[in-house]
Amino acid sequence: MKNGQPFMRIVLFFDLPVTTKEARRHYTRFHAFLLRDGYDMLQFSVYSRLCNGMDQSQKHLVRIGQHLPPEGSIRTLCLTDY
Repeated sequence: MKNGQPFMRIVLFFDLPVTTKEARRHYTRFHAFLLRDGYDMLQFSVYSRLCNGMDQSQKHLVRIGQHLPPEGSIRTLCLTDY
């Protein structure tokens, strides 16, 4: 815990189309963003990131929103990590 806030884990699930060259480009950019932003792959299309409290997890959720591809399905799940 930092400042009384528990560590948070963001689990991100995504299913993005890769049927066209443009869709593959969007997938590649989103995947590269996840790796640069500190996410670890749990399995194909499931990534996880440890955050230092609720404030940092909210910051990273906003960052995900700024990098969403135009098509596909992306879901996040925030968990406390004791």
